[in-house]
Amino acid sequence: MTEPRSYPGAPVQLPLREPRLEPTPVEGCAGCAELARVRSWARAGNDQTTVTDCNVLMARHPDGH
Repeated sequence: MTEPRSYPGAPVQLPLREPRLEPTPVEGCAGCAELARVRSWARAGNDQTTVTDCNVLMARHPDGH
């Protein structure tokens, strides 16, 4: 009789994700400027959740930037 395995199989190797660049504010856009300002304050306060939220909102800006 063979020795039973204590694991289901070989481990899965996941690919490394490349770091993503932050969206940049569009010059002359008040909405982008405000998001960049809030992002800067959040980064200074080590609030990474708000930094990420600002990045998402800037990338999905309603004016289509």
